[in-house]
Amino acid sequence: MGQTTAVSHDTTDDEAACMHALSLLSGFVAPMTLKAVIELGLIDELLAADGQAVTPEELVAAGRWPRPAEAAAAVDRMLRFLATHSVVRCTTEVGPDGKDRRSYAATPVCKWLTTRNGGQGSMAPLWMMNLDKAFMETWYYMKDAVTEGVTPTEKAYGMPLFEHLESNEASSVLFNQAMGGHSEIITKKLLERYRGFEGIDGLVDVGGGTGVTLRMITAQHKDMRGVNYDLPHVIAQAPPIQGKLLGESYTVCIFTINPTPLWWMPHIPFC
Repeated sequence: MGQTTAVSHDTTDDEAACMHALSLLSGFVAPMTLKAVIELGLIDELLAADGQAVTPEELVAAGRWPRPAEAAAAVDRMLRFLATHSVVRCTTEVGPDGKDRRSYAATPVCKWLTTRNGGQGSMAPLWMMNLDKAFMETWYYMKDAVTEGVTPTEKAYGMPLFEHLESNEASSVLFNQAMGGHSEIITKKLLERYRGFEGIDGLVDVGGGTGVTLRMITAQHKDMRGVNYDLPHVIAQAPPIQGKLLGESYTVCIFTINPTPLWWMPHIPFC
């Protein structure tokens, strides 16, 4: 009769690995939930409460949705989930009916996710862009970068990223809003600490988008002339700056002044 040999496993480590695999599997849930909360204006409403906790019913009343009871239940579930990620703070108390009543307040991270940040910059547009259907589509073709040697954007849309943006106005606007909101945050910190712009009379921002970065720099340095250099369809969306807007292909770059170039190159994986 055969003999069975027991194999010893560290059950705790194995279960932890299993839980880690499950957490990776559901990694999309938090970003998509937060996207919905931003779109619904709930982050803005929580910040407007100035630290006071607000119930889902109160948040729904501000939104005027047609089915308030169902809306409040959905909002409660979304915010309760985001509380586990420290996006909001959840407070629970027992209501008159004996059931738990939850209310929610903003945490510091909400400051960077609002759509009403008053020129201080926001990551909300970047969040919207990253999770937009048109941008998410390219991730389905990441393996093709290996198997076919093409970029996911070329596989999804038959052209490189910036050509796709030129032909799709909605995606282009979303992209430029995302870059602008992020640039406001970075440039504000840059100007607080960096003194290298002093004494410079000309500055070119290559790939400057709608000119957010250059506009902030030239606003602080009144004698500086700026040149915001980007593709024509991007410059078409840019408001005036203290200097010049120049829309050209990146393969053609001829300046009539001798300015200092400013390079700010956002990297999008496998674009």
